[in-house]
Amino acid sequence: MRPLLAICLALATVTPALAAEGMWTLDNLPKAGMQSEFGFAPDEAWVQNVMRSSVRLAGGCSGSFISKDGLVLTNHHCIVGCVGDLSTENEDLMRDGFLAADRSQERQCPNFELNQLESISDVSGRVREATQGLSGKEFADAKRATQSAIEAECVGEDSAKRRCDVVDLYQGGVQHLYQYTRFQDVRLAFAPEFASGFFGGDPDNFNFPRYNLDMGLLRAYVDGKPAELENFFPLNPEGAAEGELVMITGHPGSTQRALTVAQLEALRDRTLIDRLLSMAEMRGVLLQFGALGAEQTRQAQNDLFGIENGFKALRGRLTALNDAGVFAAKREAEAELRAFVAADPELAESVGDPWAEIAQATRTFAEFETAYGFVEGGRGFSTDYFGVARTLVRGAAERTKPNAERLREFAEASLPRVEQGLFAEQPIYPAFEKVKLGWSLAKLREELGADHSLVRQVLGKESPQQLADRLVDGTTLQDVAVRRALWEGGADAIAKSEDPMIVLARSIDPPARELRARYEREVQAVLQKNAELIARARFAKEGTGVYPDATFSLRLSYGAVQGWEYNGATVPAMTRIRGLYERATGAEPYKLAPSWDRARAALDLDLPMNFVSTNDIIGGNSGSPVINAKAEVVGLVFDSNIHGLGGAYWYDSRLNRAVSVHSGAMIEALRKVYRADHLADEILAR
Repeated sequence: MRPLLAICLALATVTPALAAEGMWTLDNLPKAGMQSEFGFAPDEAWVQNVMRSSVRLAGGCSGSFISKDGLVLTNHHCIVGCVGDLSTENEDLMRDGFLAADRSQERQCPNFELNQLESISDVSGRVREATQGLSGKEFADAKRATQSAIEAECVGEDSAKRRCDVVDLYQGGVQHLYQYTRFQDVRLAFAPEFASGFFGGDPDNFNFPRYNLDMGLLRAYVDGKPAELENFFPLNPEGAAEGELVMITGHPGSTQRALTVAQLEALRDRTLIDRLLSMAEMRGVLLQFGALGAEQTRQAQNDLFGIENGFKALRGRLTALNDAGVFAAKREAEAELRAFVAADPELAESVGDPWAEIAQATRTFAEFETAYGFVEGGRGFSTDYFGVARTLVRGAAERTKPNAERLREFAEASLPRVEQGLFAEQPIYPAFEKVKLGWSLAKLREELGADHSLVRQVLGKESPQQLADRLVDGTTLQDVAVRRALWEGGADAIAKSEDPMIVLARSIDPPARELRARYEREVQAVLQKNAELIARARFAKEGTGVYPDATFSLRLSYGAVQGWEYNGATVPAMTRIRGLYERATGAEPYKLAPSWDRARAALDLDLPMNFVSTNDIIGGNSGSPVINAKAEVVGLVFDSNIHGLGGAYWYDSRLNRAVSVHSGAMIEALRKVYRADHLADEILAR
């Protein structure tokens, strides 16, 4: 990327949004801009319908209701966990796909939750009042207690069906309460083969042209019956024309467009590099395990997909941050804001120098970031068994405390999701867990040093692999009944347990909690409080016509179906089904699923397959519906182009593109490839 271009891109992140930039909360949509650019401004009825028709997959994706009977459209790659959990050595649904012939054949996904947003309310005043004048541990404790209390009041006695989250917006400058309807009975209705959902594999990932049927269909159930809905998106198989207004409603996970220069430098120089090195090594471990045989390949497939996808995304972010022009622009923008504050004595007195405070907090975190990641973050104990053990150990301790004093993940409002994950009947493969745990324990020793007190405590006289083998062979935590007994038995049952994985989690909990407490006291509290002050300065300078960074809460982005030009070449906005067959080579990852080979003669090869649009998206938007002004689904987001990987830090309408499956291709595939007319008919019913 040329430095001058990078400067232009970065400047776009610190000025009021232009063109299609922005992931907007639904209570603060840029209606004037939408009207000016596209002649459309949504009214309140439209917004409320869109809000209730959109779905959040609690595990990290987006989706949408597309029928009155609770049918949910999302990406195949968002449901691979469910598909993998339902697969066995003798029934590989990842390889072969799945179609429920009728609703009685739909299979429940273990550990799956859907959230439907019902309302948004501003609770900033209550949080601000509770934290006024506090700092450090006192600030963190007061904010945690207040947010937990607000969520508990919102959930009330209906935690099984209601979820409430206090969301920090504008780096903590604003707090909103999001109230959701919670669906925990979620069943799989359709999933294509992995070869169709991820055609082109890692080489095509974050690129275009694409030829993917990255779709999946779930159904939400209530009291054992399909959910009856008043709000859902109809699907328009005609799709959208090039240049037409399209909107994406979804749950972008996280952006860092408002971070300070010091925070971005820490990401560039330390955090991202560390994560990429770790992911590269883990990828090799997974590939080596998969090379042992077909069953090992199947067991490792989900993990490998996640690692490869994440590695490519983070590498793109690091590349973006290494552009010197970006930092020149970021420094200039930060200097302008600081000068604006300095020019207003009253504002300067109330804000102080939050940039210096944040810079010091990032330096402080550098002193123990590695230990924090491996011990409290769990990177040194990479096995599903340890995750279960830590949940049991911490849950037993936290549930004895008043709600206001608990770790946030064990607050009363959060327990339904914790218990769902803890008691889910998901397969765990001991041989695979031994490999992952052995590798991560070796990394723990490598990163912290063989003489580190915690390393010596954990390993004793054993090698990392010896310890991993003993822990996995000795644990009984794969049995959900054992987990339930320990959970219900509470602190006494945990204290008496001799399960080696529980013993490990119990022994490292004190030092892990110490690291977490230090992080919350010396880093998190400082970052949150001072980010709020910077947000106050931004509001004073720019007003409320700016969008907040992504927070895995419902947002709307708007744009147009449009290709782009790069290095003198024009990239068309759409691909056609015909191109899928032209791109296929017969070898992975360009090998067609047999169902597509058989259906070729029946398909309309000139139908659009995938398309790109100027919408502003980020990870978490996967599975989001692409809708038109009539609130009809015309596409399904599944990726961004390679230029969009810098979208965590800025947006450029000339290059950044969202990549989606065309609505017509989905219906064509359901009818002619998978013979799923019953699902196609349900989707098209108004």
